[in-house]
Amino acid sequence: MTKACFVHRLRLFAVAALALAPSLAYAGELDPDAARIVAAGHALKWNWTPPGQTERYGHAETLIHAPSTVVRTRVVDYAHYKDFEPEKFRTSRVVGHGADGSADVYIQIAVMHGMVMLWDVTRFAPPKTVAPGVDVIEGRMVPGKGNVDDLDVVWTVRAIDDEWTVLKFDLLLKPGLPAPQWAMDEELRDYAMCAVDAIHDRAQGSRGIAELAR
Repeated sequence: MTKACFVHRLRLFAVAALALAPSLAYAGELDPDAARIVAAGHALKWNWTPPGQTERYGHAETLIHAPSTVVRTRVVDYAHYKDFEPEKFRTSRVVGHGADGSADVYIQIAVMHGMVMLWDVTRFAPPKTVAPGVDVIEGRMVPGKGNVDDLDVVWTVRAIDDEWTVLKFDLLLKPGLPAPQWAMDEELRDYAMCAVDAIHDRAQGSRGIAELAR
């Protein structure tokens, strides 16, 4: 995320924290994930190793004032991933569909401050309902189609109620070239936060919670 983009979002969420609407306060009280995001005043990001995995992923999550169906629709709009942040996501194009409802997406991203261009074809499985109100959309690199060793993405869309949704994103990217872990950690969590912020803006129709809370 660019510095200007980060500062702009931070200001918007700071205003929101000072002027929470009753519906936002209700969402925070209703759900611990929402409460954590509201308390921070912005989307959250970190690195971790998810259960059942052995690699470190970038993780980000946000709270969206929109129904989960709207959020899910934005998540599966793969052709517009390139609009997340043009400096990072250079290309996204659907190149095939499977009989099971999966979609193959050609993705090109810039890492190491634009010095390295990575690409692959990621196969996104159709949304899977894993619990009431919780959908997961997972994408895996198609073997042999890319200049990276591995790529795995997991979106989790969870409805708090009819108005509010918690969105989480986990990203693994193994570039196939020597890179220190700390540098990859930074890239992964920044890309994850950029992704959830972009879906937030498109699904909610505005960048800041404050704009809806007034």
